[in-house]
Amino acid sequence: RALLPLPLLPLLLPAAAPAADTFEYVENGEAKQLTEIQARDALTKKVEAATAAGKGLDLERRGQFNEKALFSEDFYFKYGLRPSASEALASPYVPPQGELPFSPVQRRYNGYTKYASRITTGIEAYSGALREAVAGGRWAEVATLLDKGSKGKGSNEKGEGSGQPPSELRSMCRALGLFGNTALQSENDSGTTAANLLARHLVNELYFSMDDLASAAQGGDKAAAKEAWSRGRDYLNSYLRIVNYPIISRVGDKFSVVEGSL
Repeated sequence: RALLPLPLLPLLLPAAAPAADTFEYVENGEAKQLTEIQARDALTKKVEAATAAGKGLDLERRGQFNEKALFSEDFYFKYGLRPSASEALASPYVPPQGELPFSPVQRRYNGYTKYASRITTGIEAYSGALREAVAGGRWAEVATLLDKGSKGKGSNEKGEGSGQPPSELRSMCRALGLFGNTALQSENDSGTTAANLLARHLVNELYFSMDDLASAAQGGDKAAAKEAWSRGRDYLNSYLRIVNYPIISRVGDKFSVVEGSL
């Protein structure tokens, strides 16, 4: 698994020089020619620093192979790093620093038509009902709003494999990831694009923030609940700002970000 440093997430590429065992290592905008051992050592130090800062490996929450995440193949899975909501927007894979991968308008339109309703409903619930329930300390209501549903009881009409469907907020998270597949890459891409991996990471962190909020509500910890809601809002808004770029008038209306605070 490749490992890239934060916050600029530079690339490690084979150098154009004749020496086959040297690599171009980019850090703080400066390119350096390093041997493979030197490059690996530099990257290891960066990843260790990211882990120490709480932005690296997270085996307890995500599992050894990221199998505990809603979308297992995300930016963390490939690079071993967990950029914050603001760092994701500052990465070289999204505008204005870089260009998003091409996705045909029809593909974006089809995805928008399929998932926009669930996404919009979830955004409204996050900024409305969930925020109000947290602010008022109505913990039973918070638990209902964040219900994951129950598996193993057949399939509901949306094909989510649950006799008891997940709440609108949990359903929104899956819709966010699926919409990213249509807006941030095309069927011609050989693999998941970096922009889509980053978007999935934001969705996964939003989902984990909901888990934290549910746990705080169960324990009646209002301060922790507010912090989890705010963190989830930031991850959701970063995702929305990224996918709003390819939503042009021929696709649909751009999504509104979550306003307000706790």
